[in-house]
Amino acid sequence: MIVCKFGGTSIGEPAAIRRLVEIIRHRVDQQPIVVVSALAGVTNALLQLGDALSDGNPPALKAGLGAILNRHLGVARELELDHAVDAELEASTTSLLDRLVAALGRASDPELRDHLAGHGEIWSSRLVAGALSGDGMNAEWVDIRRAMITDDRFGRAVPDLDELRRRAPEAFGPILTRGAVPVTQGYIGVTRDGRSTTLGRGGSDYTASLLGAALHVDRVEIWTDVSGLMTADPRIVPHARPLALASHHEAAELAAFGATVLHPATAAPLVEAGIPAVILNSFAPEEPGTTILSGVRPKPVGASPVRSISCKKGVTVVNVRAPAMLGTTGFLAEFFAIFARLGVSVDVLASSEVSISCTIDDTRHLDELITALQAVGEVKVHRNRAIIGVVGIDLRGTRGLASRIFSAIRGINVEVISQGASEINVTFVVREDDGPSAVRQLHDEFFGREES
Repeated sequence: MIVCKFGGTSIGEPAAIRRLVEIIRHRVDQQPIVVVSALAGVTNALLQLGDALSDGNPPALKAGLGAILNRHLGVARELELDHAVDAELEASTTSLLDRLVAALGRASDPELRDHLAGHGEIWSSRLVAGALSGDGMNAEWVDIRRAMITDDRFGRAVPDLDELRRRAPEAFGPILTRGAVPVTQGYIGVTRDGRSTTLGRGGSDYTASLLGAALHVDRVEIWTDVSGLMTADPRIVPHARPLALASHHEAAELAAFGATVLHPATAAPLVEAGIPAVILNSFAPEEPGTTILSGVRPKPVGASPVRSISCKKGVTVVNVRAPAMLGTTGFLAEFFAIFARLGVSVDVLASSEVSISCTIDDTRHLDELITALQAVGEVKVHRNRAIIGVVGIDLRGTRGLASRIFSAIRGINVEVISQGASEINVTFVVREDDGPSAVRQLHDEFFGREES
């Protein structure tokens, strides 16, 4: 039994869905469970409808949903799917529109936003199930919300793992026993009292790993548009190299600091369950991709211990300076209590006795955060920053590494540095516009320049 998760670009058009069908056809004897994201761009389009919702504009809502529906219907027609798929898509869209019209002016309602955003996965999974069935495979659509029970932290809901372990075999076991291929959704869940939730952007990877762990599968395959984890983002460094093997710790560090091929939380359930993950390219399925295992010590890519360089954009730096706290106790406790109360997570942290610098990527509660922190000390905020992550083997114990890193980017201003918390990672913050240059210069330093 395996889980095969396909991202938005891997199902974004009819040709991509046809490739998915062929990939699954070659895995039918391994009892695949298919998990899909929304079609590329659909989640953003749905969230943008929140403007029409807050403006109280039913015609704009209807037009926006109509355009998204027509895109899905167009894919269904090109794939020559059964007309029942069209009917399911149309009925779901009508139901969603009715609920939105009834809630005009409530765009800020987090539950409503999750209900709206999660429909992309519901619709895309209908298309994929229809495509597999239309090609002669026995496929069945499964609503993941039968198994994925979460808390009510809308936008970043936390799954109830005990419930998932109990419910997943009930939801998927009978289908697999019948020899059918279950097709379900990533990213979405539901509270115990039936309210729609989402697991955060990129949460379909997390769904796949949670489901794989709950069902004790042999492996989890993450199908995307690149050939595995790379020495850098190939969109920034075209000559970046793939990593054949990586540890779960490496994958988690890279995902946390900008490697978008994997959700940061994906590794944890698989580590606990001892299940490997494989990152594969749906546009080049013949390529081996990257196998991610627990307890492995990957080999260096070249002469240096650095294995990959990542860049996470859209970061905000929060600096708090409180000289009055010098020599006192409780400063850090008070600082983190504020973040915990507002539900804001921190990525990179650097501190001294009287000041703290940290980065956040979720700014929904930034104004509240600033107000609360001003009771602790002087607060300064810097937007449009990027986190650069240098990941490798025993970086903390490698002499001269910091010198090489910062010499390579000596023309770029570094604002925050974090080293020592992890033996495999060095992170620092630069201006967002400098992020790609920093990645390229570091890649040249540790992996060499592109051969002409």
